[in-house]
Amino acid sequence: MSFKTYAVFLCALLLWPATVFAGGFCCQMPTGVQEDGTASPSGVAVRLDYSYSYMSHFYEGSDKVSLDSVKNDPRFRKNGGVVPDDMTMQRYTVSAAYAPTSKTRVILSVPWVINDMNMSMFMMGMWSTMKMRQVTSLGDITVTGQYRIYQDRDVMPQVALTAGVGVKTPSGKSTVATSSGKRVHAHMQPGTGSWDPILSLNFVDMLSSDFLLLADARYEVATENHLGYSYGDTASVGACLKYNLLDFMNVSVGVNYFHSEQADDPHNSYNGHDPKRLTDFVGYTGEDNVWISPGIQVIPFKGASMDVKFQYPLYQHVPDIELVTDYRLMVGLSYSF
Repeated sequence: MSFKTYAVFLCALLLWPATVFAGGFCCQMPTGVQEDGTASPSGVAVRLDYSYSYMSHFYEGSDKVSLDSVKNDPRFRKNGGVVPDDMTMQRYTVSAAYAPTSKTRVILSVPWVINDMNMSMFMMGMWSTMKMRQVTSLGDITVTGQYRIYQDRDVMPQVALTAGVGVKTPSGKSTVATSSGKRVHAHMQPGTGSWDPILSLNFVDMLSSDFLLLADARYEVATENHLGYSYGDTASVGACLKYNLLDFMNVSVGVNYFHSEQADDPHNSYNGHDPKRLTDFVGYTGEDNVWISPGIQVIPFKGASMDVKFQYPLYQHVPDIELVTDYRLMVGLSYSF
């Protein structure tokens, strides 16, 4: 399915006639605040998420550089030098959540990954273009447990703080190879091949019947996989303000900060020691960026929601030189039983 088809499908969802009921967040969430829309405070919920990320811009430090400038860089103008022209990363994630009590929740997330990359290789004094064989496979399954450590009242809470502990399992393939037998770029693999602990905090404050404030923090510890490769720890913090525009529609704007440590490839399992390969050298990994995220959510009927979010980078910084994300589109469907 093409990106254009997704856009048409998205518009159809937003124009789906909604059943109108009493407005405001208080009525949309009658059993109290919900931290992430994955599940009601008690019960079962399912959710489908789709994300599309497009990468075509290069940064060196905090400065944007052109593809031509990168190709003229002496580091890559050597036989075997590789530079990515552009990349797309798609992810479908099916999540199921069970909340045995009003304060506890267990979430299982299963992703399906589709990665594509066009690249250029320098051979015999000239650049030639090629396309990486599409990588499509099961990703790393995540299991998370959450506990509400604070709420302002037992019935119909308006303010809550939830802590989470989870693990990203090595269920996705981490040794996918090209037709020539060489391993695909580590960060284009569908899985990491490692068991990675995850810590999270989620805060929500129902400011009024029309305004909802959400904030979250997440830290993921990147352990070595069976080849000794480590993808680098990641950390993120964000805040989002939602406004109940109509009885069945919310609009939002969020700001997110993301940090990733540089990867480590001590055994050169993914060509991580080769500085002429911009796709693989671990020195060209790690990043800091700030995103703005406008969004819209439609509530067609009680228990169901459809949401769309667009992420655009306001600030990018990388340790050396990297291909960075131009934008990201996310679509989600959820239903609570």
